[in-house]
This record gives sequence, structure tokens and C-alpha cells, in this order.
Amino acid sequence: MARRQQGFTLIEILVVLSLLAVLMGLSVGFIIRAQSGNKLLLTTNSIAGQLASARAQSYGNDTAYVLVRTTEAGATTVRSFRDRQVFAWPAEDFEKASETGFLDRAGDVEISTDLGLEGRYAIFTPAGSIGLGDPPWLDFVDGFSIDCRLRPGGGGGTLFKKGDVFLVNVVQGGSGRLGIEAKIRLQHDEMGQGEGWYDVRTGVREAEMVPEWNAPLLAGRWHDVRIAYDRNVFTIHVDGILYAIRSDRRNVMHLTDEEFVIGGGYEGGFDGLVISGIFEDDQDRFDVPEEVRHVTAAGTPAVGDLLIHFRNRSLDPLYHSTPVQVWLRLDAGPNEDGPARVVEVTLSGETFVRRTEELQ
Repeated sequence: MARRQQGFTLIEILVVLSLLAVLMGLSVGFIIRAQSGNKLLLTTNSIAGQLASARAQSYGNDTAYVLVRTTEAGATTVRSFRDRQVFAWPAEDFEKASETGFLDRAGDVEISTDLGLEGRYAIFTPAGSIGLGDPPWLDFVDGFSIDCRLRPGGGGGTLFKKGDVFLVNVVQGGSGRLGIEAKIRLQHDEMGQGEGWYDVRTGVREAEMVPEWNAPLLAGRWHDVRIAYDRNVFTIHVDGILYAIRSDRRNVMHLTDEEFVIGGGYEGGFDGLVISGIFEDDQDRFDVPEEVRHVTAAGTPAVGDLLIHFRNRSLDPLYHSTPVQVWLRLDAGPNEDGPARVVEVTLSGETFVRRTEELQ
């Protein structure tokens, strides 16, 4: 009897190869989808981590904000900016100022000898001033904040100046009271208005006058003053109350190699100076992968800037009255919508990531 020869026929081999091809195709598709989904997950987690880091940096008056910028072509970059103290002078003497080690006095500026309840503080005459030089840590082009205590005399005068790019004046208000005006010079700004002064003054909210805000300083009385600019909002606070605001996103500040000067017209008491600069954290800069798109809650492409501000480990109420959401969708192709995730920041500053099958 003839024995049947062992082996596979050509048809059997082709069938097996076809099945393997189908299985490999399914596996590759599954792997690609898994990798794409993983990119979406990694992207949302990275943005959430960046927001949590910014929140952690926003203690007390220190601010931090995250900029989510999306171009018309759909490319998205996430950048972090943080407030960092660069100089402090408690006005106890002229030798122990942080970062400098000395202060260059001109004219008549003295330290009070009466300790009392107020402790020591500087006393300026209109001709007195103090120079800080032009150290590199004063090159805070993305913004700044200045906190100090003032007990002004009866008149106005220059409080801070840095060449022709930075100026803060105490100005005459109504009924014998005083106000503050601050001016900075910008590089060519993003509003197409070119280089020039950008200013804010107590008594003005945006472009509208607010008479009761006009002159919050009373001669002979101590006041806590804060002047801050972060390319988004320019504000003046006196005794913790907002007395001036101007908000429209602008370009970086102009640089100059001239000296930063305290005084030069201001008369009265001066104490508790803290200068902080806003600097970009290059280590936290993050480019969103091309496969992931920043979209609106309705699913349409997002274009422009989304700014998320933190103060005292919460969303800054000056900018936010509702939680903030960053919607991201996987780009599955021209005729197909991929899965989406949303990064949500609550008013308390906590950040959550969740997946959603459908956008709003």
C-alpha cells in the first residue's frame, strides 16, 4: 500500500499565510491605536503636572500662570511663568539688602532712629534717592511685582525709575489725598500698536474712571502698596484693595542698561521693599504632539492663547470666576474623531484629568 507523503499543500500554506497577514494587520492597528491613545494620556498628564507645579509655586502674593498657545495650524505649546523674588530691603539699614550688599544713596535719605511700633524705616526728602545699579536679576522682561510700605508726605514725586522704560510716581489726587501711577515701556506689542508706554493709574479701571478709586493714599499714614504687571494684567493695590487695573495681553518689557532708582522726588517714609520678577520656566516648556489637538468644549479647533493663573495655590480670582478646562482630542483623521480627554482646574486650584466619549 502506498504511503501518503507528509507535508502541506500549496493551498494550505497560502491559507495560513493569509490568516497570519490578517492577524498581523489587526495587531498593528491595535498597537497603533494603543500608542496614539497613550500619547493622548501622556499629553494630558503632562499638562496636568505642569498646572500642578505652577499651583505649588503660587504661595501668598507670588503668582504663576500657564500659557496654552495654539497656532492656526493646530500646533500647541504649553509654557509656565513664575513669580520669583529678586530683591528685598526691609529698610533697617543700607548694608544688608539681599543680592546687592549695599545701596547707593544720593541726597538726603536716612534710617529712622525711633523704633517704636513701626520699627526702622527709610525717610526720603524730595532730593533723596537710592540706586540699585543694573544687575541682571532686574531684567524681568515678562513682568514684575513691587511691594512696599509708604507713608507719603503731602506732595507727589517719583517713587521708582529705571531710565526711560520704567516709572512709578506718587501723584496728587482730590481732597489732599494721593494716588499712584505706573508706566512701563514695551517692545513692539502683540496688539499691533508698536513700541511705547503702557500705563496704569489709581482711579482707572480699564479705560473708565472710578472716582472713589482715585486717591487711596493719605499723607502721614502708612499704606501697603503693590504694583504688578505680567503681560496680561497691570494692577495697583493699596492696603490689599484693587485701585487700578488694565487688562489686555501685551508684549515683553523693554530692556535698558540704566540704573534702577528708588526715590527722586518722593517725600516721606518708605519700608518693606520686595521686588519680584516673572520668568519663564524653560524646563516646563512642553510641545503637544502633532497627533493631539487642542479643541474647544464644542469640539472645534482652539486657536490663540488660554491663560491659567494661580495665586495662593488657587485660581486667581482676578482672572477666573469659573473652573478652567483644557480639551484635547486625538487626531484620528479628516473624517473620524478620536477619543478626547479634558484637564480641569477647579477654583481651589486642584487639577483633574478625565476621559470623555463626547465633547459638549
